[in-house]
Amino acid sequence: MWTDLMSKLPLREHIRNMKKIMKIVTDMDKWYFFFTSIVHIVNVCVPYIQLMLSAYLLDSIVEGRPFSDILFITAITLVGILLLNFLASSIWNRMEVRRESIYHLYNFSTEMKMLQMDFSRIDSPKVKELQERMWRDNNWGAGINSLFWQVNSIVYRCFDIIGAIILGVPVVRYMIHSGEYSALFVLLVLVVIVVIGMKAGIYFKKKHHNYMFWWPEGEEKKELVEFGWEFASGSGFHYKNGKDVRIYQSYGLMEHWTTGLYTRKKYRRRLIDGAVGFAGESAVSVMVQNAIGGGAYLMVTIVALAGAVSIGNVVRFAGCLQKLMTSVYGLFHDIVEFALTARKQISTIEFLELSDDMYKGKLPVEKRSDNEYQIEFRDVSFRYPGSEQYALKNFSMKLKIGEKLAIVGMNGSGKTTMIKLMCRLYDPDEGEILLNGVDIRKFKVDEYSKLFSVVFQDYILFPYELAQNVAVDVEYDSGLVKKCLNDSGFGERLESLEQGERTYLYKDFDDSGIEISGGEAQKIAIARSVYKDAPFILLDEPTAALDPLAEYEIYSNFDRIVGNKTAIYISHRLSSCRFCEKIAVFHEGKLVQYGSHDQLVQDEAGKYYEMWNAQAQYYQQKAADLQAGFVRKKSGRNIYVQERR
Repeated sequence: MWTDLMSKLPLREHIRNMKKIMKIVTDMDKWYFFFTSIVHIVNVCVPYIQLMLSAYLLDSIVEGRPFSDILFITAITLVGILLLNFLASSIWNRMEVRRESIYHLYNFSTEMKMLQMDFSRIDSPKVKELQERMWRDNNWGAGINSLFWQVNSIVYRCFDIIGAIILGVPVVRYMIHSGEYSALFVLLVLVVIVVIGMKAGIYFKKKHHNYMFWWPEGEEKKELVEFGWEFASGSGFHYKNGKDVRIYQSYGLMEHWTTGLYTRKKYRRRLIDGAVGFAGESAVSVMVQNAIGGGAYLMVTIVALAGAVSIGNVVRFAGCLQKLMTSVYGLFHDIVEFALTARKQISTIEFLELSDDMYKGKLPVEKRSDNEYQIEFRDVSFRYPGSEQYALKNFSMKLKIGEKLAIVGMNGSGKTTMIKLMCRLYDPDEGEILLNGVDIRKFKVDEYSKLFSVVFQDYILFPYELAQNVAVDVEYDSGLVKKCLNDSGFGERLESLEQGERTYLYKDFDDSGIEISGGEAQKIAIARSVYKDAPFILLDEPTAALDPLAEYEIYSNFDRIVGNKTAIYISHRLSSCRFCEKIAVFHEGKLVQYGSHDQLVQDEAGKYYEMWNAQAQYYQQKAADLQAGFVRKKSGRNIYVQERR
């Protein structure tokens, strides 16, 4: 298991992990730990100043010093402590702001990595495994915040040990020179107690961490990860499934897969082990600290009875020895915790250090005002990461400039794969894709991607302003946004919005945000693709959830909008693609037919004819209704309006 691996790591690897994570943090803010160290020095000094003041007051009373002298020293000391505390708290408050900033920057770095890495890597088994580990590693504790707390504790304890040694050395030196072996014996016993406490603490800590970081395997993992933990934490319940839960009264089913999982014997045993580990660790810590406190005062009492030190120094030395032993014990455990925290962040470090597989070309894409770009697939074959089956096999096709091409085929036939390869979300395993005769891998990725506007079936809209969704930017051309929304058929709804194109979608950021229907969302997505003004516009079944009439209306309207640009339409409904000049038929990863609708439907042995007749009962009558019952009519807003004859 992961915890066994962690416990067996050599010290050298723990140190390497700690150095890696510290470098990432210090690269984000190189001054954070410098200023927090100042705070720790002050926080260490204040208790020792108070300890020395207590010793001074006791000795002054015993020796009968003037009250005015005692009052003056006390006042000066208290003012100094007040100023030091003010300095420490002021610096610490500012450092807390910087810590919060580092925390968000660190988490944001993983999000940026997901956005910037090769799309092909996102879907790879290795990245999925790393994401799972990252979630698991950061699910317990406070993530990277734990590192700040532990490093700060380590630094504080180091300064505390230094202070205790400086002020406690005189009593140890006296014990050695005076032959107070009984006191030395007590010191030896304290050392033994601390060592035993460290060993016992590690034992219980391991039991605690074995519970915290235990990860099930096989079906148990599937139960907990894919369903159980998500729903047990509450994140699995939301408005999308809330209706079904209530209508079908599925509370018993939910309980079985949530709290029911944790009442099973093996899970209860893990919980008990974790509780025993946590309780044992706390008990050992309390017992060791009590033993240290009692032993420290016993040592200085022995020295005081010998008449070697004053009553004030008894308090001073006892406090120093107690703080020394406590800090040594605490330092050891802080370092162990820090090593565990660093180990938990290694999955994040591995994720951030992932290199891209796709070749990054350096050629600029020629900017052509006439949009004379031509794409050619030349004997392309491709398999998705981790799959042995080809999604496309020996695929060749040349896209003519300004052509309206429909791509049809059964699910899994390779239609979307062809779009992803053309947009260079993936690279082919075999063959090549050419842009104006040049392998697309040689072009700069960011410039090449500007050639395409795509509306995928699983497109997303952001919970930002409507115009920002269309422009995909904070800054936008308001007039062009409105034109694109009108052209896509969203104009009537746009006019009804009080804040127009500045209206927020959904309510994530603004309570006045609007909910939109599936058809409206698709119109916004189409407006986005038009706003980009790319020479290639692709529709990858974004209307699959609509009825054939609505889909035909959107596709026909979109055909008018794109004008003379190269457009590719993917649909599993053949009737929606009849207006296209050419239709490409995909089957089992291969291009099996290519031609116009009239040509393909005449080939009774072809796949297109088979699909056309299989779907006829669903759409032939509706297609006839469309042709007989609808006419195109321009309105004042330059959109098509439905009109029954």
